[in-house]
Amino acid sequence: MAAFHGLNASKTSTLPQGGVVEIGLLLPANQADALVELSKRRHQSVAQILRGLIDRALTDDEAATRWS
Repeated sequence: MAAFHGLNASKTSTLPQGGVVEIGLLLPANQADALVELSKRRHQSVAQILRGLIDRALTDDEAATRWS
């Protein structure tokens, strides 16, 4: 498992394709509660929701970079 130190994430050690990295996430309690409630309504895990949001942000950024 790779660890991130400091405020800026850097490349982790070489991971095999499809490898996973665990990251810690600090959220205000009200956001954490709202996220759990959202996961119940969507019948998805919190991790599935967060991965979807991350995928969308990365895709949006990649598209914006192509057009700039």
